[in-house]
Parts: sequence; structure tokens; C-alpha cells
Amino acid sequence: MRDSLEASVCDLFAEYLDVETLSVTDDFFEVGGHSMLAAEVVARISTEFRVNLRLRDFFRNPTVAHVCELIAEQDGAVPGERS
Repeated sequence: MRDSLEASVCDLFAEYLDVETLSVTDDFFEVGGHSMLAAEVVARISTEFRVNLRLRDFFRNPTVAHVCELIAEQDGAVPGERS
């Protein structure tokens, strides 16, 4: 992982997917996620990181790396520069 944002999102994904470890490039749905779980994850990410993450954006590329890019875009940060 490149930064604490990725670590936090990885931990969140792993918690919902009930897995111990997850790569930033693992696909949420290929690891065992489903649409209802995705809705919960998106809602939690939106709340915890104070962003407006859309479910359709999550479905388009459901990886930690992509979600972190979306969070960073809304925060004005560049992925990999957060600590």
C-alpha cells in the first residue's frame, strides 16, 4: 500500500468481505462482495471520508485503488500523497 488512505480503505473492504488481507487491485466482487454489501461499503466510505461516493462509480471499478482516487479527487489531494 502506498499510503494511509489505501490502508484504511483496504481495512474497510476486508472487514465487510470478512477476509484478512486484500490488495489495492483486488476486485470487491471477485473477492466475495455483492450489490447489497457494496451499498453498505459505499455508504460507510461516504460517511467516514466525508465524500460523495456514488454506487455506480464503485460498480465501474470496485478496487481500493480506484476508490482512493475518487476520494482524493473530492478532497483535492493526489493519490499517494496523503498520510
